[in-house]
Amino acid sequence: MTASPRVRLRPVEETDIPIFFAHQADPVAAAMAAFPTREWAPFVARWTSIRVDTTGVARAIEVDGVVVGHIVSWLDGGQRLVGYWVGREHWGRGFATRALRLLLDEVPDRPMFAHVVLDNVGSRRVLEHCGFVVVGEVGADDGVREAILRLG
Repeated sequence: MTASPRVRLRPVEETDIPIFFAHQADPVAAAMAAFPTREWAPFVARWTSIRVDTTGVARAIEVDGVVVGHIVSWLDGGQRLVGYWVGREHWGRGFATRALRLLLDEVPDRPMFAHVVLDNVGSRRVLEHCGFVVVGEVGADDGVREAILRLG
């Protein structure tokens, strides 16, 4: 019997940034998330601000010692939000769900919200497996429609 992979969260390190950059540069993943791919300098600047934000939590997702993605939680307009990104080569293995459960244990703030593109069924399933429920829908100027999910 094979042991299940060990998923853990740890603070984001400088050496994680190129891995995260490669994940967001994947055109299939970027399309699924309906999130614009950034060039290197703006990407690094954004991660620099995320890492110094004392109201937020940023964690690398490691599976058996390999960084497979990241998960973040931040305050926006008084609401606690969560978001994550797992490299496409790691999709469908339950890593995002396990990482989200770990983050929910670490960040007790409730309610917590997440936005997910309506077509991103996998990400919505991750959130629902962790207890989030759809509470609304919103559209952006670019025509992308997102479900709003809430926990607690």
